[in-house]
Amino acid sequence: MTIVFADRGLHLGVLNALLDNDVITEEDLTAIIESTGPDGPDDGYPGPGPRLAASLDLLHAVPVPSAAAAAVTDLDFDGGNDIYMLVEQTLGIDTGGESDDYNVSSLEGIQALSGLESLDLDGHGYHPAPLDLTPLTGHPTLSKLFLTGHCTAAGALESLPALRDLDVGLAQLDDPDVLDRLEARGVEVHR
Repeated sequence: MTIVFADRGLHLGVLNALLDNDVITEEDLTAIIESTGPDGPDDGYPGPGPRLAASLDLLHAVPVPSAAAAAVTDLDFDGGNDIYMLVEQTLGIDTGGESDDYNVSSLEGIQALSGLESLDLDGHGYHPAPLDLTPLTGHPTLSKLFLTGHCTAAGALESLPALRDLDVGLAQLDDPDVLDRLEARGVEVHR
């Protein structure tokens, strides 16, 4: 069985983890990116062009094996991640990995990452619309979480049995009282 995460930014982050874990290869991903064809007049250094969107759509369609998804323990969205650099080097563009094209706007499907222990939404975790935390509800292994931007359904954080470390210094929660309740149960909260 395979998975394609609904959110392109989340899917890219998972592909980065699979690249780091040698589940997929740079060569395979490069071939997908190169399949978008030659540069056109709007492509190239220093900014993204139409081939970036086409390449990201193709990468978003790469199925993730369920067993490989379950084995992912750490997920982050740093602009210097290998997946962003691979895309940009292959296309000959340079955003420093800081393109809005990489943003995470939904966590839908994150339960498929059943072994996930650390989720860092800094970097491309910034999102223009509020991020719904409902998909995190009851995640069994998530122990370290770094949130950014405006987040809704903050009560979902109280359902995380393994949560031990929460950084919300760059986040605004729709229910900030959740933080006091988490601290009362022993979660280290960084405000």
